[in-house]
Amino acid sequence: MIKISMFLGLFLVALTGCSSVGSHRPAFHGDSVQADFGAYPPDYKNLVQSWSRNNLSDAASLQFGHVSKPRKEWVVNGTQKIYGWSVCAMISAPNTYGEYTGPQTFWFLIHGDKVVGTRQSYTISPGHYVNCSDGNAPITS
Repeated sequence: MIKISMFLGLFLVALTGCSSVGSHRPAFHGDSVQADFGAYPPDYKNLVQSWSRNNLSDAASLQFGHVSKPRKEWVVNGTQKIYGWSVCAMISAPNTYGEYTGPQTFWFLIHGDKVVGTRQSYTISPGHYVNCSDGNAPITS
């Protein structure tokens, strides 16, 4: 009986060793070898400004501050992997009283010649965070 108990105990320990531990990273991550990030967007500032004017309220009053240089980035949208070029922009807009409340950080994902994703938070997808650093002036909010 003791031998059977020891055998079952060792079997369970061995079986536990085969289990996988969940990763803190999303299921998909940027594979720079196979990923299609698209061409570097030389007109990224105009793309960001155009998208903002078409999608944010009071477009005529928007004020644009620092826009970071594009860097390769990825995002997970459901089960779909989206690759592109990440850009952060400081944008000021008036509130409902017409007063400017200060610049806010907006994150943009550009692929080809269009904006394919945006966030106004520092989380791109679970466990994956916005990096606005481009080696120039830091972006703070």
